[in-house]
Amino acid sequence: MHVNYIEWRVHPFRRDRWVEAWSPAVERAAAFGARACYLTRNVDDPLHFRQVSIWDDTADFDRYWAADEIAALREDAMPYYNKPIVWAWHAMIGETVPGAETAPTADVAE
Repeated sequence: MHVNYIEWRVHPFRRDRWVEAWSPAVERAAAFGARACYLTRNVDDPLHFRQVSIWDDTADFDRYWAADEIAALREDAMPYYNKPIVWAWHAMIGETVPGAETAPTADVAE
């Protein structure tokens, strides 16, 4: 499994408009193969948002990000956030699910 993080920095006084413009893109991630997609806001910095999505295949994220509908939503949201946006990949190394056994999901080289 792969975890994708996108750090969004929103312009002052445009937070609500950005959330309204970008939320449909977060909701559509599952249609492209995401196991989950979250949008969180930093409590101490209300203009900093983090989008976290979990994918079995990074190619599915690439397909999501390049899709015409997601590109159009990104363009609609563009006036409200700072550019550039940068994402980072993380490898899932452990997971806890209530009611399930906890086990590592991948080896980590140290």
